[in-house]
Amino acid sequence: MMVLLNRELAEVCGIHAGDGYLRSFRNRKELDITGNMEERQYYDQHVIPLFNRVFGLKLVGKAYSKGTYGFISSSKEVANTLNLLGFPYGKKSKIVKVPISILESKDKSLYAGFLRGLFDTDGNLGFRKCYGKYTLFKTTRHHYPHITLTTISSHLAKDVSFMLSELKISHFVHVHTPKRLNESDSFQVIINGVERVERWMSLIGVKNFSKLSRYLIWKKFGFCPTNLTLMQREDILNGKIDIYSIGS
Repeated sequence: MMVLLNRELAEVCGIHAGDGYLRSFRNRKELDITGNMEERQYYDQHVIPLFNRVFGLKLVGKAYSKGTYGFISSSKEVANTLNLLGFPYGKKSKIVKVPISILESKDKSLYAGFLRGLFDTDGNLGFRKCYGKYTLFKTTRHHYPHITLTTISSHLAKDVSFMLSELKISHFVHVHTPKRLNESDSFQVIINGVERVERWMSLIGVKNFSKLSRYLIWKKFGFCPTNLTLMQREDILNGKIDIYSIGS
């Protein structure tokens, strides 16, 4: 079985790397893709239509009792395709990596597709204040943007760093070693600053509105307060909440 890669399938791979789980038992194979309930719009409007297009399915979203939202596919074609691309059945957190066929393609559109899928499911866009001798605005408002991709797989961190370098997006990798012996090292791929984040948005983009809403607020007001719900961010963008009344 040969897998023909395109940007949409590369994005599927990134989504699976972030939120997916492959299981196989007896003659049954399943793909489980779920995220936070706040991401329902992203799943209904982007993830599920994407999987339906790529694999010719008729998936619908579902809310699960554990407070997540997504879908379970019992299509053997989906499971076999992802497994053939290098994704294992069962737990993958420590060993997941970017499919070698994507890495070796030298195709920047495939890199961008994978990175968008991974960020939309497992990444973070945040904003920081500055400390020290800066303007009042910079010391009181969360204005400085940073994108963070966190994983406990050293392979995935290395692969992501490689693709970002190929896309000429400056970044660094921070390794965090926990104090507890039973906890794994984590690897943070971090993209700091306005120019670098804007390059990400230009080349890769964001489809998950839960994350995109933060970017849109920052673009409109020059800062984005922390610890807001998606509904609050939507109300800010729609003019229903005065952003200056809710702190920094």
